[in-house]
Amino acid sequence: MDGVLLNSAHEGTVDLSIIPVSIIERIEIVKSGPGNLGRTNAIGGMVNIITKKGQKTNTPFTLTFENGSFLPQAYGASNSRNYLSLVDSQKLDFSYTNNEIVATVGGIAAQNAYTYSDGATRSLRDNAQLYEAHGAVNYNRAFSDSLQFNTQNFAVYKNLGVPGSTSWGLTPNNAMRDTVVSTSNTIEASDVTDSLELLSTNLHYTYGQTFNHDATYGDSTHTKHKASAQVEGVWNLGQNYALNTDLLYGLDYVDSTDAGRNTRHTISTSAHGSVYFMDGALSLHPSLNIAYLSDLKALSPNASLGAIYTPVRNLDLKATISYAENSPSFSQLYWPFMGNPNLKTEKGLNGELGLETKWKAISFEGVVFGRNIYNAIVNDSLYVPQNIAHGVYLGTEQSLNLELSNIFNIQASYLYNKSFDLSAGKTFSDNVEVTGIRKHTVKGSLFFTLDRFESVLSTEYLGKSSTLDSALLLNLSITMQVSKALRAYLAVDNLLNTDYELVSGYPMPGTKIRLGGTLRF
Repeated sequence: MDGVLLNSAHEGTVDLSIIPVSIIERIEIVKSGPGNLGRTNAIGGMVNIITKKGQKTNTPFTLTFENGSFLPQAYGASNSRNYLSLVDSQKLDFSYTNNEIVATVGGIAAQNAYTYSDGATRSLRDNAQLYEAHGAVNYNRAFSDSLQFNTQNFAVYKNLGVPGSTSWGLTPNNAMRDTVVSTSNTIEASDVTDSLELLSTNLHYTYGQTFNHDATYGDSTHTKHKASAQVEGVWNLGQNYALNTDLLYGLDYVDSTDAGRNTRHTISTSAHGSVYFMDGALSLHPSLNIAYLSDLKALSPNASLGAIYTPVRNLDLKATISYAENSPSFSQLYWPFMGNPNLKTEKGLNGELGLETKWKAISFEGVVFGRNIYNAIVNDSLYVPQNIAHGVYLGTEQSLNLELSNIFNIQASYLYNKSFDLSAGKTFSDNVEVTGIRKHTVKGSLFFTLDRFESVLSTEYLGKSSTLDSALLLNLSITMQVSKALRAYLAVDNLLNTDYELVSGYPMPGTKIRLGGTLRF
């Protein structure tokens, strides 16, 4: 978030729902490849969340509101209908901004009582309610033209039900309480020396505590601390060179009644740069990140080398080769009955060839890739993480943008990802795929803009995997600038009311209608 790593050694991934939506300005997807950021994983990339900054405005106050409704479909043997689903969820946020500060407070109340298909009949998703309160303050101050300070702080409290899995058993009496408090503070100094353009220092700390009430196996508490200190430099090495370096210390400490007490100290350094030849027509983009992980007593490197060649205007040819490692998290190693203390670090080689071009109103980007992964960490049928000794992924990703006019715009993408499980003596001819990998993913969006109206019709096809069925999703949103102060919207998620799952045993909602708006004053 704002360039600060949020990944935790406890879970390995980040629950993005802990970040209040009201503080987010935009989300950037930074893919692996030539010219990427030095802290991205060399295979995969990074999601960078950019938060709002203070700005001068004649309407410093903002009130955002939303009501969410599910279709009251008949369910169960009695064909009952839950008409309260028409007022299933409410969201409310109040924000204030000026030149230096953005402050917001808000909350969510949702029953999430949608119907889903469990085979022959429809059922009502029970015990999935969520009650949330959150607040955030971002403050930025320029002490001079060359010295700036920024502090970013938020807190979130959640009280939610745990509905359980349709495959492994529903849990109508389970619940969870989740608390997160985070602060990130950055000082940036520019034009430090002739060769050092920018020097930034960041101190980050996040406290989290999760309390699980499990009516069957007993309660548990998980307290998590994550702290980091990072120094980053942007260097001026001349017109044909660019270099960024950083040094990072990270601390992850977890005190869990299930996973025990675990500590990971991480000391890492990274560098990524660019070298330009032929008046910029050819460029090389090397990156290197080396980390020491104290609990594993291991060095973990990530490295990549990318090249971009522009033979003619509006045509870029790209190539990348990279090596990356993914270390197991505390939960994957130590969670009772669901952890594997014998997990090894995942290691992989990646190669990509691609092109990017623009002709009149058409923009196209395509890449073919191959990934050779050793000890890939994949959940088995019981959701216990296991190492696959050897796996290979081959595929292509294509994206197209077509600007038909000032009113219409089309975006489309396609991902083909063919996997091969080559462990235990299996070969390509055996054609055994890695568990849970979707082979085909197609996305498309039609944008319409006219006067006060903006609308987006988007579709997504999720191909089947070894554990999940395929699904076709359709979403629609319409926004209207009612007045200078009021902006209203109507959104219909899952317009086709498709029954689908992203994780086996956990049904996703059917059609949901969201009606809301933003009032500035």
